[in-house]
Amino acid sequence: MNTFSQRKVRTGVLAGTSLLTAVAMLCTASPALAETANTTAANAASVVERATGTRDLALSTAAPDGAARAVTSSESGSVTVTAPTDSLGSVEHTAADGTKFRLNLPETRQVTGVKAGAGTVVYEDAAESTDLAVQPTADGGARTLVTLKDSAAPDEYRFGLDLPSGTELLEDGQGGYLITKTGSKGAVVVGSIDAPWAKDATGKAVPTAYRIEGGSLVQKVTTTGDTAFPVVADPKVSVGWNIYIKFSKAEVKALKGKVAHADTSVAMCGLLVNPVASVGCALLAGTVIKRIQGVWAYAAAHGRCVELKLTYTGQFGDIKHYKC
Repeated sequence: MNTFSQRKVRTGVLAGTSLLTAVAMLCTASPALAETANTTAANAASVVERATGTRDLALSTAAPDGAARAVTSSESGSVTVTAPTDSLGSVEHTAADGTKFRLNLPETRQVTGVKAGAGTVVYEDAAESTDLAVQPTADGGARTLVTLKDSAAPDEYRFGLDLPSGTELLEDGQGGYLITKTGSKGAVVVGSIDAPWAKDATGKAVPTAYRIEGGSLVQKVTTTGDTAFPVVADPKVSVGWNIYIKFSKAEVKALKGKVAHADTSVAMCGLLVNPVASVGCALLAGTVIKRIQGVWAYAAAHGRCVELKLTYTGQFGDIKHYKC
């Protein structure tokens, strides 16, 4: 039986969970009705894509058992994301080794998914004053989005979780969860659920948070009388690919001296890597250590955050600084 552990992990945010789409077949509809449906789907996709951007969307194709399917590949293997045919289904992630993770869409009425915009699958009016959407992403993940169209929309959304066999959830310390499995080498990360976010129509952040309840991921979105609707909120899930460990400006500054003097992979890993993602980290080469130190020094000097990318087996992927 899958378990949901609330044990807290110090750091780590992942890469890698949303939904992509299939165009609804309006075979029996008149051209005028079809045009209206396509227009409203495009408008719904546009609202979502303004909040998420489109540069990281994965190319998707039609699927016999879903609205759309996207397959992304890297040196770590391939991940397949399938968006459900309708809003009563689930977003399915399948890693190269066959590991599967399913995120059920919130309880809604049955609405067929329509692919619109740059590739977003939308499920219009799936709940009161609420659209749903799915976006497979190029990093092997998928965003599952809810659009609160006005103040009548619910403030909580419940996503049922179907975890891979033998796995459990660990808090990542930043509002999200790591999907971990214990093996002969200890706990290994096999997937992740990013910390939640929500934005109003002006791009302003709206308070939001997760909790695990009864085998479901529950996202609460806290709006006020000053909130500009529509509001877009997102759980993102990824399985079998990369982990993105983020360091705030304060953490970058606090670790600056230690990173600068960490001349071995063991020392560097001890500073930067989440314990459940540390397998293989000791293999960092000297050139990689120097790259990490260079990026870190620049970020500390210019008040920027740092993102470290590792594979789920702990291998170094990349490091970058970014404005935060």
